[in-house]
Amino acid sequence: MTAALMMGFGATASNVELVVEAVDNNGTVPGNTYRVYAVLPSAQHSLHAVFAAEDHVLNVATTGSFFQHQYGSYSSLDVNESIVAMEPGLAFDSWVTVGAKNSDDNNLWTIGIDYNNFLAGQELTVTDGAWFVVPTDVQAAAAAGNKVLLMQLTTDGTATGVLNLQGRDGQGGTWRSHDLTFTSQDAKVFGCTDASAANYNADATYNDGTCEGAATESLTGIAADTKWNIFPNPVFESTFSVKFDKDIVLGEENIVVEASDLSGKVVFTQEYTQGDVVGGNRILVKHNLAAGTYNLSAKHVDFSSAQTFVVTR
Repeated sequence: MTAALMMGFGATASNVELVVEAVDNNGTVPGNTYRVYAVLPSAQHSLHAVFAAEDHVLNVATTGSFFQHQYGSYSSLDVNESIVAMEPGLAFDSWVTVGAKNSDDNNLWTIGIDYNNFLAGQELTVTDGAWFVVPTDVQAAAAAGNKVLLMQLTTDGTATGVLNLQGRDGQGGTWRSHDLTFTSQDAKVFGCTDASAANYNADATYNDGTCEGAATESLTGIAADTKWNIFPNPVFESTFSVKFDKDIVLGEENIVVEASDLSGKVVFTQEYTQGDVVGGNRILVKHNLAAGTYNLSAKHVDFSSAQTFVVTR
């Protein structure tokens, strides 16, 4: 079943790794809280499925038990921020995901997985099944540091796991990584480890890709050397994402996104305010472009850059 879902042969991505973040739950719930991320080779790579198939079993276990909140469930789909405001413990529930920390704009799916043991605080073992999003979903895109969130685990023991992952590379090809392992004994404190950055964290043991320049620079908009990419590219649907490599502060000026065809004719122009920025570093662009190749420019104060993208629908 899952082998059919994970269709296409795909290449093995040996440079994908798992990293565990130690999350401070302030003693709100029993045990310690951890988040498990996949770190991808580049910002152009994406991840859309965590799966088990054929000889590659998926297992998430603990030497103790997993905390499961009464208002939560097995995935981040059930983490409702309105309920978290009344029940703070829900923020530290144990769940699986692809990219999303709560129910907002969360399009996660599951096939072939029995979560009953996991919901009872025990291990999750899968021989044929997956949790996933469609490859073009913005949840599949890597966040700062090329990371994609896969699960949150709260436990009074040591958490370990073996995962199999699937995604796409920058050219739209499929990649897979099998039998990747993690342990909460290797958990890191995430943050900026660059002492010259404005948001340097002396307690951080893992650079999570969020380092920013001088505090005064963040008030002027997007730094001129900021990197960004279009996701997905090629574009398959009526929405795509303009994703920056760090959080952006637009200030009072809008960012202008403009697409033109290869003759130079402008085919759409859209403006976005800070309120349109998703996740701190991403803008969602809706379009009705015909199939073809286009140039996309993004302009804001001292920042101006352009990239080519392809629409294939």
